[in-house]
Amino acid sequence: MSGLEKSIQFVKGIGPQRARLLEKLGIKKIEDLLYHIPRQYRDRSLIRKINQVEPGQEITVAGTVKARDKIRTRSGRTIYKIAFADETGIAYALWFDQPFVFKNFVPDQEVLISGKINEKTWEQFKRPEFIHPNFETDGEGGLHSGRIVPLYPLTEGVNQNQFRRWINTVLEDYLGALREFLPEELLRERNWPSLQAAIGELHFPSDMELREKAHERLVFEELFLFQIKLMRKQEQKGQEEGYCHQAAPDLTRKFLQSLSFRLTGSQEKVWKEINEDMESSPPMSRLLQGDVGAGKTVIALLSLLKTVENGWQGAFMAPTEILAEQHYIKMEPVFKDLGLETLLLTGSISAREKKENYRKIACGEADIVVGTHALIQEQVSFNQLGMVVIDEQHRFGVQQREALLDQGQTPDLLVMTATPIPRSLALTLYGDLEVSVIDEMPAGRKKIITRVRKSDARPNVYKFIREQVKKGQQAFIVCPLIQESEKLQLVAAEDMFGYLNEEIFPDLNLMLIHGQVAPAERARAMDRFKKGEIDIMVSTTVIEVGVDIPGATIMLIEDAHRFGLSQLHQLRGRVGRSDQQSYCILMSDSDDEQAQARLKALTQFSDGFLLAEEDLRLRGAGDFFGTRQHGATPFRFADLIQHQDLLRLAREKAARYARLYSESDRRFPGEIVR
Repeated sequence: MSGLEKSIQFVKGIGPQRARLLEKLGIKKIEDLLYHIPRQYRDRSLIRKINQVEPGQEITVAGTVKARDKIRTRSGRTIYKIAFADETGIAYALWFDQPFVFKNFVPDQEVLISGKINEKTWEQFKRPEFIHPNFETDGEGGLHSGRIVPLYPLTEGVNQNQFRRWINTVLEDYLGALREFLPEELLRERNWPSLQAAIGELHFPSDMELREKAHERLVFEELFLFQIKLMRKQEQKGQEEGYCHQAAPDLTRKFLQSLSFRLTGSQEKVWKEINEDMESSPPMSRLLQGDVGAGKTVIALLSLLKTVENGWQGAFMAPTEILAEQHYIKMEPVFKDLGLETLLLTGSISAREKKENYRKIACGEADIVVGTHALIQEQVSFNQLGMVVIDEQHRFGVQQREALLDQGQTPDLLVMTATPIPRSLALTLYGDLEVSVIDEMPAGRKKIITRVRKSDARPNVYKFIREQVKKGQQAFIVCPLIQESEKLQLVAAEDMFGYLNEEIFPDLNLMLIHGQVAPAERARAMDRFKKGEIDIMVSTTVIEVGVDIPGATIMLIEDAHRFGLSQLHQLRGRVGRSDQQSYCILMSDSDDEQAQARLKALTQFSDGFLLAEEDLRLRGAGDFFGTRQHGATPFRFADLIQHQDLLRLAREKAARYARLYSESDRRFPGEIVR
């Protein structure tokens, strides 16, 4: 072991207790610390003589401690003050109520003091005085002053000075253990530093130009290794033998005949692509993109029917129980009419029902299984799994996708998303998948009228909702929280439901739904809403995807600025699912410029792909899907909007140099890409 895998608790100054704090930052081993990049830099390289200082500038002064003093103020605070001097004059540094800082200074000690001169004392006395400056004493080696200083993302209980010391220690002790992964020829061609030099410059830059060159090299390496990884996966899939489905169109023909509509031209094109994949020998791996309401589920059902007709089983995995339940409610009667058995498998069904479902899946009695993560539990064993459909793919990690595929020998895979992914992102994240796009909406759909309103317009909004409900329409009112929070001043669903039910719409039928409602009760509520027995559904974002209520034509989103653009588009997509005019009202009092830009974009665009490009531009790839922990973007350094030129270069060079990399390489391909 090179030492990079060692626990950070063995780094000087960390230990077990601080190691537990650093785990909150995802830092567990030495390599994690090396790759924990600064969030910004402070230029403290400007070192001045005391007689040259002026207020307003961030400067560093080198001097010798001459005196210390402790002053008690009338308000009861204590000022800890030092005087330090160089050959041109004397200056002062003050800290309020920080005795622990005072202990760092003794007379005749060499110090570096960095900060801004206090303008008030300068104007009155022309006296250079620093308030709460950064400082270094003998032995620090210029880590915190007199240079370009890194500032890191931290957690409670850790400060910047501590963290810089730890970074400096691991750079001194472990930087040499980093292996170079880029060909020397390529480094020379692009004038890029070595990996070791790049990591060093990233933490403690010689100057910002060299730091940018180091960052560029690390962005490229990340994208380059990721592209090689995708190429390897494609090669492996090309060599695999999958299920070769026969045409046998009986079930799919009956299903299409039972529909009350015809497939759009775009749906027919996509179904043809999937048919060809399923009837060929290599296992299918296809990403199906389509805007909200474009008809992806119909294509998924056709794929499942085709695999069942060929004697195999189908699995359909959704990210939430409510979405799995909604899909099951749609599928079960349709498949039952075709003589097939469909099961639901989620964490909330009874142990007895689970046991019986496990048996039916294992012996092949179950033709199609709809479920959540419960599908990848070790108790689940498919008899012969031929097709895997994964809905809202970005909510699952790659490992979860692979775990479901491992239930069969080499089943076909169809992953779907109603969150349109810009092509640049799709090619990078799903480069191992063929991409199909449904870019045509069903006939008769009208554009959803979308408006932003402040809370003072609430009476008019409620009046409008009442008028629409009286015409036979239904409404969703979505809140960001379930219950009131002391920390977040946001509208809570439970409070909103009580207020609307008692004060605003006492004569209408309202229902509350959120993630803590029991699944059986939730299913009954959605069924009643679909049948038209409920006028207004108050909810959280549990209804974000998959809920199909044709009678719902109004979507009111409270605190809309709290949601991402793609999530708002998903929520808006719960209405407009019939030929009736639908409306989306975004309630927000926020004056945040970026939030307002998102809301304005939603009023201007109805095309999900245009909105996705705008969302990616506004928020960056890391937050494109709402939160980083979903694992949607596996990159530390790369931003797929800023670095598209490097992405193209990475694809080109990966094709050229891939043969140099073996799968036995440590970290191959791109373990640093996490």
